[in-house]
Amino acid sequence: MKRIALVSIFALILGFSCDDKETVVTGIIMDQYSVTEGNGTASKSFTVSIVGEINSTVQVRYELQPNSAKEGTDFIINEGTLEFSPGNTHKSVSFDIVGDNHKEITEEFTIIFEFSGTQYIAPIQIMDDDPIEPILIAEDGYYTPGEYPSMKLAWGDEFDGAALNSASWTHEIGNGCSVGICGWGNNELQVYTDKTENLIVDNGKLVITARQEAGGGYTSARIKTENKRELKFGRIDVRAKLPKGQGLWPAIWMLGENIDIVGWPSCGEIDIMELRGGSPATVDGTVHYNSDGYKYNSSSTTLSSGDFSEKFHVFSIVWDFNTITWYVDNKEFKKFNNSNIASWPFNKPFFFIMNVAVGGNYGGPPNGTTVFPQQMTVDYIRVFQ
Repeated sequence: MKRIALVSIFALILGFSCDDKETVVTGIIMDQYSVTEGNGTASKSFTVSIVGEINSTVQVRYELQPNSAKEGTDFIINEGTLEFSPGNTHKSVSFDIVGDNHKEITEEFTIIFEFSGTQYIAPIQIMDDDPIEPILIAEDGYYTPGEYPSMKLAWGDEFDGAALNSASWTHEIGNGCSVGICGWGNNELQVYTDKTENLIVDNGKLVITARQEAGGGYTSARIKTENKRELKFGRIDVRAKLPKGQGLWPAIWMLGENIDIVGWPSCGEIDIMELRGGSPATVDGTVHYNSDGYKYNSSSTTLSSGDFSEKFHVFSIVWDFNTITWYVDNKEFKKFNNSNIASWPFNKPFFFIMNVAVGGNYGGPPNGTTVFPQQMTVDYIRVFQ
């Protein structure tokens, strides 16, 4: 296995005298930083090596502590002391992982090494290996359960009120020029409003309506949770029915909360779902980021029959430390991880955006076949962690 040095701060920490030869510890190495969960309680181990000029006995205390991985539920806490000596600089640390059969995000606990009054905390990830939970179906389309056996609802909106919940959502207004990105950075044609003609909450649903106005222009709505609901990692389910027609561009997506500091695309963007209205049976999942320059990575999935305007479908991502996986109706169609990514922005809080654009670079403008008004209807958004 690949051996990775934990710290350089261990250098110059210890000095022992043995036959006039000083012991100097320059580092500690572990042979792995992750384990696979499995389906039951199982013993795991990794090798710890001490590095330096080892001319005397060195004792290093270790202790496992919970983080997002919980004691008893995900792993069993263990502690002890490792004794290294000249010619004996490799030791094994054992611990128990508690597995299950339910889909979870990758979880993490920490191992603390301590000697000579100095501590170092190393993260250990428990990689989930379970399939995603089964999908459910009703007369009006697909849906997911309100809870999962191994995850709790961290935040959600069922749109049960009489109006948009202002504690969670903010309207974005205009054509983007007021924030320096006319056309919202994509040459979009619509003006976003907070009028009921463009957005209502009714009968447990959020409805965003794109309209062609009498003068020939277009209006729609765009809402975000910035500075109100910002989350990091989890399973995100959005149940929605989408508009169709050339030039329509519905999207459910996320931006890094530090966008005002680092800008786009350095903040990162996760598109849970976007659709070109001229191809209403196909949706895309995409990430945008900066890694030695602007990069993006995108994949699509197409329904075997019908299109996304006919019934509700569930658009999901499972997002953790290293990987984002996209699903439609619990069928995986894209996976993206941090392999060979120089700058990985997807390990900090993000906020949500939902909108229906008209025109723009993604799918082009409306034409004579496009029928207005068109609606995106969202039944719920749920975040599980």
